[in-house]
Amino acid sequence: MAPLGTKPRRKGFTGDNEAGSCGEPALTAAELENGETPLVVGLTGGIASGKTTVSGLLAARGAYIIDADGVGHQVLLPDGEAYPQVVATFGTEILEQDGTVSRPKLGAIVFSDPERLAALNAISHPAMAGRMSLEIRRVRAKPPAERPPLIVLDAAILFEAGWDALCAQVWTVEAPPEATVERLTAGGRFTRQAAQARIDAQLSNAERAQRAGRVILNTGSLAALEAEVRRVWESAVETTGEAG
Repeated sequence: MAPLGTKPRRKGFTGDNEAGSCGEPALTAAELENGETPLVVGLTGGIASGKTTVSGLLAARGAYIIDADGVGHQVLLPDGEAYPQVVATFGTEILEQDGTVSRPKLGAIVFSDPERLAALNAISHPAMAGRMSLEIRRVRAKPPAERPPLIVLDAAILFEAGWDALCAQVWTVEAPPEATVERLTAGGRFTRQAAQARIDAQLSNAERAQRAGRVILNTGSLAALEAEVRRVWESAVETTGEAG
């Protein structure tokens, strides 16, 4: 859950435009290291860390947001890259009458079986990486005056899926553990035990911080969070020389 305040409107790519990939290869190390702009920044963070709010603040500054959740939905559509193999692997019982994948039915299968979840991820994550890579190339191919200052790949499982390999930098949003529990239990959404179980199932703040280039601290104050975002934004924009 985000801190109190109005969330800035997000904008960018959710995987549903004409740039959909058909086996598009992921970005190469050379593409990341040769100074191509806009810079690709991976944005991650744990549950209830405020990552979505940070994504909105970055969008308000002009960043182009690639929403991994949206891309994940698109690759499972009947014309999506992952659809044929997912249906072949999990059977037609996961389909609705119109032929679309029922996410509740698929979730009931994979979230109770780590091996089945790993099988789904092995199909969907590379397909998502290909689609996101294609979108990054599409944005970079625009005339300089039409390019955004930054491209932000917003993904809660950025490290777990290996999508950090698509990014020149990674920023992680971190909230104090007790504040995270309080946000998850607010309004009876989860019990403290259930909230802690969800936190424990993810990478820890320390693990993310060790692997990320920058940590954005979310103490619960929107003003303080905006200052944190401004700090990392200005550093990144100065590095690339992009206006923003």
